[in-house]
Amino acid sequence: MYILQAIASISHQEVFQKELFWSNLHALEAETNIQHPDYKAFIPANALRRLSPILRMGIACAKSCQEAISEPFDSISVGTGLGCLIDTEKFLVTINTTSGDILSPTAFIQSTHNTISGQISLDLKNHAYNMTHTQNTLSFEVALLDGMLCVDEGKKHVLVGAADETVPFLKRLQPDIVSDEYPLTSGATFMVIGSENKSDAVGIVACELSFKQRDLTTWVDAFLAKHQMTAAQIGLVLHYDALELNDFQNKLSYAPLVGYNMSAPAFAAHLAVDWLKDSANQGAVLLINNMDSNKQALTLFQKA
Repeated sequence: MYILQAIASISHQEVFQKELFWSNLHALEAETNIQHPDYKAFIPANALRRLSPILRMGIACAKSCQEAISEPFDSISVGTGLGCLIDTEKFLVTINTTSGDILSPTAFIQSTHNTISGQISLDLKNHAYNMTHTQNTLSFEVALLDGMLCVDEGKKHVLVGAADETVPFLKRLQPDIVSDEYPLTSGATFMVIGSENKSDAVGIVACELSFKQRDLTTWVDAFLAKHQMTAAQIGLVLHYDALELNDFQNKLSYAPLVGYNMSAPAFAAHLAVDWLKDSANQGAVLLINNMDSNKQALTLFQKA
């Protein structure tokens, strides 16, 4: 089992550095603002003004996790579906509107997907293994699998996270690319995993991916059987889109709570951890990422 040592999220819910926040969750409205913390507590003022929101979110979450453990991260694994969209848009607009002048490289440098993990490393002066994974809606789970492999290799404090942001231009594309049932959102979730167990800890038992469409019921049954569990031992199933799994009594869609962004499953992982930390809740949590029927993931959480 991979033990969660710390976790932090910034989203459209009021959850940053909070525990047992289930009673405060609410369905998002069409136009809702992300709940940013006071970034000055994590980022120097002179650097803060140069960073886009997604970089601020990533650094704040990473530093919040760093405060919770006593040693530096010995690996960093980050997932992002679309990367730094605000800086990408800024860079493309500059190219389109500027002629004959030398362009500033800043927007281009900060537009790449690995800027998030790189900026975290620079800010923490961390020179450990650093990797970015971009697999659309499975970016978080791929980053998580990489982090789990790092733990298997003996790493003790592995930072795993995912972050994505939206820009107004995406709203024009949304109905043609993805469903507009849920609002486009931004968000970041980072966690630290390792092998050291604690009495009140929550752990990740396993994570499994599929890059092809498959029968979800059969896959879930096989996944649980592989890890010596039954549907009766699952206290909560978290899923994105509607699904039919008749063997489970307690199911919840996290889509209305987080909206649509490719890192939404990372926030759902935080929901799973928070649910398990409540002593009144019994059983494991099965997180199903079915944002895309052709790219799905199963992640199993359990009290350690």
